[in-house]
Amino acid sequence: MLIRELARATLARRLREEGVHLVTGAFTVHLHIGWPALVDEFALMYADYELQDPPGIDDARVRVAPVSRLRRHLRPLVQAWGDGESLIEPVPAERAFTLLESCLNWSVATSDVAPIIMHAAALERRGRAVIMPAPSGSGKSTLTAALAWRGWRLFSDEMAVFDFEDFAVRPNPRPVSLKNASIALIRAFEPRARFSPVYTGTHKGDVAFMRPPTDAVARAQETAPPALVLVPTYRRGAKASLSRMERGDAFRWLVDSTVNYSSMLRTGFDLLTRIVETCGLYNLTYSDLDQAVELLDRLSDESADGPPPAGAARHTAVEAAGGSA
Repeated sequence: MLIRELARATLARRLREEGVHLVTGAFTVHLHIGWPALVDEFALMYADYELQDPPGIDDARVRVAPVSRLRRHLRPLVQAWGDGESLIEPVPAERAFTLLESCLNWSVATSDVAPIIMHAAALERRGRAVIMPAPSGSGKSTLTAALAWRGWRLFSDEMAVFDFEDFAVRPNPRPVSLKNASIALIRAFEPRARFSPVYTGTHKGDVAFMRPPTDAVARAQETAPPALVLVPTYRRGAKASLSRMERGDAFRWLVDSTVNYSSMLRTGFDLLTRIVETCGLYNLTYSDLDQAVELLDRLSDESADGPPPAGAARHTAVEAAGGSA
């Protein structure tokens, strides 16, 4: 059953009482929500998601509810719990959805059963995945949102999840977090996109969430092998350009981005080694989204039959056109 198939009253009751078992792709979360206004925002952003019924084994348990009944009408605060433990500081009730999203990320990333997880965006095109580790403020989420509406299937803008067996990237598409000027930019870039309210006063400024395209959610069980590692950097006025990244630099990016690398021992090392040895490794500088999408489409096309080894002297045709360092 999909969330949009439930009546509002039924969904609210289930979230308040027994909870729902939300399938986001790579994970299933047993979710309780005890704040009525949050139910509407959750229903909007997660309308296309499946509920596991009957329930199986959950990867995490999350509950969001008011801090106390006494504060319900006097600047109410909401709190989130993961597996019974308080995870994040309470926030004003009007920002409850930002708390929910943070808790969903944190609860699965710290789960004892978590697979290999990178703090990175991931998308798929032509059956192969691109991984985008990047620091905050790099334009990663903005670029991810744009690509998700231009022929790339959204896996996640927050975490790249890998299978233990074959190291394929597993989709976990959830709402894309956009900040400040990026909100209006993506609204103008793609009129079909649907957004949450804009949440003001966060430590990152204004924040809004873009609902994933329906196809990305419907295909959330279709994995893809990694083919490209891309570190994007937004630079005002810059023409979209690519440059090769050395294997050592790429390996450091991936290690620093892998949430549970230290606990994965040889498995984690083997995965990252395999990625830097078999994937195309690139830095992307951009300011214009259309230019960046066009350049990455061409790079994806050229790598469809297997990218040349990272660090090779030969530049691809798309690098020559887009510029290289």
